[in-house]
Amino acid sequence: MRDRLHHLMTTAVNALGHPASLVVLLIAALVWRRIEPDSFDLHAVATLVAIAMTLIIQRGQNRDTAALQAKLDELILATEGARNEMAGLDEETADDIEEIKRTS
Repeated sequence: MRDRLHHLMTTAVNALGHPASLVVLLIAALVWRRIEPDSFDLHAVATLVAIAMTLIIQRGQNRDTAALQAKLDELILATEGARNEMAGLDEETADDIEEIKRTS
């Protein structure tokens, strides 16, 4: 169950950080504006802007995290005496990471 939840959460974060999610948001806003122009007010615009900014920030955070993980993996693999199984550890579940820490 935890593995499925971990996979679902990772998939959701990656999907929301994808540029296509911003396009989907803009299309939904345009459709909403076309169908219900009376209910499309300042509060709706403010909410859409807040969601768009969250998606943009998530995209940047995903990119930074991926770059950092790639750099760390490269350092681990290039360092003599380092345990190579630590490279790619970010793909594991929290329980697996705790188990690896305990066996160190």
